[in-house]
Amino acid sequence: MYSIMQRVLLRDNQINQEKEHLWMIGMNQAGYILYIKLIALGSYKSVDVEPMNVFRVAVMKNASRVILVHNHPSGSLTPSDADKDITDRLIQVGRILNIDLIDHLIITPKSYISFRSTKLMDELE
Repeated sequence: MYSIMQRVLLRDNQINQEKEHLWMIGMNQAGYILYIKLIALGSYKSVDVEPMNVFRVAVMKNASRVILVHNHPSGSLTPSDADKDITDRLIQVGRILNIDLIDHLIITPKSYISFRSTKLMDELE
């Protein structure tokens, strides 16, 4: 997923890399990617996330699994408390909608961190 999203992040003249962006990757149960959608555009240090907006496309496109991806323009890969809080909130909303939030990636042009691979998803679930 990172290699796909890195290309999205680095597209020339497509997005303002100095701002945080939140994307959602929607998949079917088999893990086939149905869509990659920019959900929200924020400021240089945060992005507002509304669960209704995050899951709207997932519901419309019949995604049963989703991955959140957002960038940190600062280059830091450390999840903030706000990153953890919104991930926890979206896990709960996804459960209500029967849509699994399977991972949350924080990306920079050079690297990424996965909440799933660092066991942070397990703690939040």
